[in-house]
Amino acid sequence: MSEPLELENRRRIYSFVEKNPGVYMREIQRGLGMSTGVLEYHLAYLVRKGLLSVYQDGRKKRYYSIRKVSAPDKRLLAILRQRICRWILIFCIEKRGASFSELAKSLGISKSTLSFHTSKMLRAGILREMEDAGEKKYVVDNPEKVSELIITYKESFLDDLVDRFVESFMEI
Repeated sequence: MSEPLELENRRRIYSFVEKNPGVYMREIQRGLGMSTGVLEYHLAYLVRKGLLSVYQDGRKKRYYSIRKVSAPDKRLLAILRQRICRWILIFCIEKRGASFSELAKSLGISKSTLSFHTSKMLRAGILREMEDAGEKKYVVDNPEKVSELIITYKESFLDDLVDRFVESFMEI
């Protein structure tokens, strides 16, 4: 066997990762219904053969197709794969900036959860803080790139908020 995608399981894994860049192993496992051992073996093989790459996101390994996702987009997609982070970014893009209290109220999340995620995105350079009429607001550092990735991979997010965002973005 010389062709890395010769086996059906490898083709399925590769195709799943290509359509859902930034997924971690448990998501792939649920999506494809594979056992952990079989999936781990084939993922390691596909990484070793240079078809997939791995991005360590905290304790999770996120998988990407080598030819489909650029290195800078991996970090951003890892953030977008997290539902609350995705909601924060979409809200900030739509409102062109939002205060902490606006985010907490509109998204219906606790202040500690919001603080955790905004801090993470500030450290990553995805969000930044700015002063607006004496109030601190969060703005997305590169809203065009974030929007592009949300639109490109909208099918993989399975999120009503993403669907509404893409629809309103396309109307502009």
